[in-house]
Amino acid sequence: MNEGRVVVITGAAGGVGKIVTRAWLASGASVLAVDASDRHHEALRAFVGETDRLFVFSADLTSAEGALSMVREADRVFGGMDTLVHLVGGFAMGEFTSDETASDWERMIALNLNTSFHCFRAVIPGLRARGGGWIVAMGSKAVNAPPARTAAYVATKAALVGMALSVSEEVKGDGIHVNIIQAATIDTPANRADMGDKAAEKWVRAEDVAEATLYLCSERAGSSYGATLELYGKQ
Repeated sequence: MNEGRVVVITGAAGGVGKIVTRAWLASGASVLAVDASDRHHEALRAFVGETDRLFVFSADLTSAEGALSMVREADRVFGGMDTLVHLVGGFAMGEFTSDETASDWERMIALNLNTSFHCFRAVIPGLRARGGGWIVAMGSKAVNAPPARTAAYVATKAALVGMALSVSEEVKGDGIHVNIIQAATIDTPANRADMGDKAAEKWVRAEDVAEATLYLCSERAGSSYGATLELYGKQ
């Protein structure tokens, strides 16, 4: 289905990223899996199974240079790329006036907003040069009805969505699709450890996130520019 496609997946070694990476490989695509630390790469390889279409790369995507190094690696390994699936992000929760929230604010800006800014800027010139492509990033249901004690998280996710929609207007004439997955809590091992198996019955399946990326980054979504696909589960 996606033979010949080259997909860069950020946050690829995370709980959602591993599922998304496996799905793209299963569809026939080649994948550059990007993570902040190379110590996660072997676990990712073991999870997705043996394949010569997976390459792994470590980069600090909170910086412009880190994002550009990711693009250079895709050029080196595959001769270019056509898709960015941007899954890097973080979550923080706490009392707004606490000292911890002050540090969380900087961390959420770095993970949720700065990585998106730098990665979008890094990949768009190449997508323009090839005549188009796809970018999809992760928003959050929380921006629609922000829960208490999540100000840093919600603010940065809302900013990400606003940035992505503005960028979409700027680049859709170049054939670049920029879309957002707006997800509620996703069923991952980390979330189960924090909140328990019972709560997970209402959560979004990571496999459904993977399917959403496959759809939004395909000709089936050929008219989708600046679209938001909502995955809320039973929440």
